[in-house]
Amino acid sequence: MEMKQYPILEFDESRDAVINPSNLIKPIEGCERCVITFFRDAIEKLDSEGKLKQIATFYNETVNLPIYETYVGEKRVHIVQGFVGSAGAAALLEELIAFGFDKFIVCGGAGVLQKDIAVGHLIIPVSAIRDEGASYHYLPPSREVKCDEDAVRTIEEYFIERNIEYIKAKTWTTDACYRETRGKVELRKAEGCVTVDMEAAAFFAVSKFRNVKLGQILYGGDDLSGVEWDSRRWKSREDIRSNLVQIALRICSKL
Repeated sequence: MEMKQYPILEFDESRDAVINPSNLIKPIEGCERCVITFFRDAIEKLDSEGKLKQIATFYNETVNLPIYETYVGEKRVHIVQGFVGSAGAAALLEELIAFGFDKFIVCGGAGVLQKDIAVGHLIIPVSAIRDEGASYHYLPPSREVKCDEDAVRTIEEYFIERNIEYIKAKTWTTDACYRETRGKVELRKAEGCVTVDMEAAAFFAVSKFRNVKLGQILYGGDDLSGVEWDSRRWKSREDIRSNLVQIALRICSKL
């Protein structure tokens, strides 16, 4: 390989790594569709209602995340809690793909960059600014990465059929939630971003590299658009979070 000025620019096109997910994971029959959600409370609610069956586990040094099976009508759909941050998100998606999954809907919250986006308002990210690290190991360097168009279309059709209000726009993915400076916020707003998150660019890049279908739904969380940060108590909106997981499961069943 040729050395670049910065290591993050040294993209290697080789599809064979020293450690491949397939070396560690054996496929499980029936694994096709999976919802990745960051709402642990929503998963715990489904589990307490007896609607989930654990079929595998994502193991990590810091946390083990159960992979559950459930049904939407007669369609089997799986669900797992997301790993926060682009590196963990990429590793989780890699292992899920190795299990056999090839259709994904991700749902979680995001900071908003426009004050008029209410808490709980739904956003379909069509692309993500690559201000993180993981995506650069899956795709050549570029400013942004697009979400799968078919997945975006499936999500949008579901929302339109049910008169669910939504925004379709660009998101800003960053690794450093405590380095979202005012200057960077203004720059990302000028680029057309309406939200900031920590995983979308990695999800989009890995799914493209592995040739699987993945779409994402964000809901408006804390507000970074003003002079001061406003948490808007977004993590306490359990009904919104639970409803969004139900929506994600239904959409995933249609992929």
